Amino acid sequence: MVRYPEDYEEVEQIVAPHGSYDEAAVAAMDLDGDALRSMYETMIRSRAIEERGMTLQRGGELPIWMECRGEEAAHVGPAAALAANDWIQTDWRQYGMHLQRGRTMEDIFLFWLRGYEEWPDREFGADGPPARLRRLPHTVAVGTTVPQAVGHAWGRKYQGTDDVTLAMFGDGAASKGDVHEGMNFAGAMDLPVVFLLENNQWAISVPVDRQTGAETYAARAAGYGFEGVLVDGNDVLATYRATKRAVERAREENEPTLVEVLTYRRGAHSTSDDPSLYRDEAEVAEWEERDPLDRYERFLEDRGLWTPEYAAEVRESAETEAREAADSAIERASEQSPAEAFDEVYANPPDAIEAQHREFRRFHERFGDEVFRE
Repeated sequence: MVRYPEDYEEVEQIVAPHGSYDEAAVAAMDLDGDALRSMYETMIRSRAIEERGMTLQRGGELPIWMECRGEEAAHVGPAAALAANDWIQTDWRQYGMHLQRGRTMEDIFLFWLRGYEEWPDREFGADGPPARLRRLPHTVAVGTTVPQAVGHAWGRKYQGTDDVTLAMFGDGAASKGDVHEGMNFAGAMDLPVVFLLENNQWAISVPVDRQTGAETYAARAAGYGFEGVLVDGNDVLATYRATKRAVERAREENEPTLVEVLTYRRGAHSTSDDPSLYRDEAEVAEWEERDPLDRYERFLEDRGLWTPEYAAEVRESAETEAREAADSAIERASEQSPAEAFDEVYANPPDAIEAQHREFRRFHERFGDEVFRE
């Protein structure tokens, strides 16, 4: 099992932790200064929303929050590699992917406050929804996102579009049968899908070497009949390039790819988790030295695209955005009725759900909304 960072020779990389980089690889990607800065700014925004979410959860405003510190490059680079007509399916902590695609911080906070997401039909044009709405509904059911994304890709192919669907999931999800079934089906049916496996080395308290006997997760792709690549998940340019290649292959050849992005979950699995019970803090400290933001800042500075003043301005803007988005989401969430939990779930609700809805209405008529907010 590759235990990055010891095995760098096994991992596709462009920018090394200390800031040196492959000039030829950078030139070949043909990214201008605005594009390079855009990824940096989204990574900063991703960290800002994480910090604000942690503050809200510790203050009692959010029931739970998922950390993503140290994983920003694994989320932002792949999102930047997608075309506007492509689709994403993620699980819980990929804030940077959504922000890069144009989703607002407020909408992300609303999901964690009330399980609420906005899908405004008025924004759908002749070509369908904009990039920020080209996502399958958020879910926290581990592994189930993969067959859903594969089914979506199959449907879009059947409709004759050139859309690509990207499914992002973790190493823990890769231990589920849903993931095997989804990848096997995609390989058998030649579907335009990219499997982005975020290996952050811990599935809650279970390390990767207890989850698979394979040398890498990327190696599994051969069994499904398509290519697998192992990428440095703390290198935003490497994750961008690998995803770009996979997207092009999916669009032009209807061939899936499994992209394993190797990173590390520096925080807890969630705010309900205590990682000190199962891992060595020295390991965390080692990974802090390989922070993806620090690495990318060195790269940008070398190319004349980063200064301390620019960084301070970007961080201040991101923190303001996160604070204002959180305040607005909290206010809007307070205006929601708990009865909305039954809305737009089933076109034809089963009898058991209808019975629950009737019971809820009786309870609500007797006690009102306030009992649900205490």
